[in-house]
Amino acid sequence: MLVNLEVGSVLLALLVVATWIQRRRRAEKSASSLAPPIHLDSKQGTTRITPLEHFNVDATEPHPYRPWSSGKFAMTMGIQKVPSEEWLTLDRRYVPEQALRRELLARHHDGVMQILPGSESACEEVLSMVVSYLTQRYPHLFYHPSGQLDHIYNKLTEQTFKIVAPYDVPPLEIAAQLAMEDINILYPGFGEDPEQHYLAASYSMAPAGWDLRERIGWPLWKIHSPVPMWQEKLQRSVEKYFHKMKADDLIARHNYFVQTDDILFQQVPFAERLPEPPKIEDIRIRHERQTLRRLPRTGAILFLVRTYIMPLTDLRDDPDSLRAFLSSVRAMPPNMAKYKGRPVWGETVERWCAEILEEPIS
Repeated sequence: MLVNLEVGSVLLALLVVATWIQRRRRAEKSASSLAPPIHLDSKQGTTRITPLEHFNVDATEPHPYRPWSSGKFAMTMGIQKVPSEEWLTLDRRYVPEQALRRELLARHHDGVMQILPGSESACEEVLSMVVSYLTQRYPHLFYHPSGQLDHIYNKLTEQTFKIVAPYDVPPLEIAAQLAMEDINILYPGFGEDPEQHYLAASYSMAPAGWDLRERIGWPLWKIHSPVPMWQEKLQRSVEKYFHKMKADDLIARHNYFVQTDDILFQQVPFAERLPEPPKIEDIRIRHERQTLRRLPRTGAILFLVRTYIMPLTDLRDDPDSLRAFLSSVRAMPPNMAKYKGRPVWGETVERWCAEILEEPIS
């Protein structure tokens, strides 16, 4: 009887081990469909993303970007190279903004996410890159659940997503619930002109006065058609740059608007006039950090946008930045000033800045 029990115990143990090995192999097979870990550009060669194992999201303030400068207005691409480790950023706004993303997906799905047929492979590639980066950079916040390499766990929102086909939800929707940036995929030749880049897929939580349902499928030049001087000054150079971009290039540019509320999801154009001038307490600087890179497998351009909204009054104790901001506002040509909404908020901003800086109103 004792021998039978021992044999049974051994068989049971072997069965458990065999089952574990089988599950592990299935997980590894599923994970093999993911892109390899990101090893991004470095002048000395490829380098691995350094993990921030003790990064505290709640204690991290949004980056204090100052995307303006004093002096003469200049219409340029304004791009700069970005270290690989600074691609996706996290801060204390992560949890509330992810809550907004989920609400928008539930209530305004088509208004925040559009995926044109033919862009699915690029969406999968984006998800793979986002997962690879986040699990390397923040391994204590984004990781594969035990024995499930085909899933990712987001500790900040306590969500688990399947990250290989067949997907439970579209890959772009998953990527949008992992990163803080809005995600845009620009495909060359996705429309009538093979030389143009077209918006083929997008998750946009923070449109600055436009509706994604209208813009999806537009070429780059049409997307920027409302921007004064863009076609004359930038269209040709931007398209040329896009066609020359390599997969290991990572660049950023910055843009800003001024608005009179805290709304991130701004689908309708900004007001050209208000019943009465806004109060300085209502003035917000809307800053966009835009990063661009070419997807190595599909060749599409990945255009990410992180939007920050900051009260202008935050510059009260930073006179150098405030002076540069005022100079930038004053230097706008009339058509750019109208596009940026200066007739709405300009007088309020001018008076307050002059008061704080103890300078005369121009």
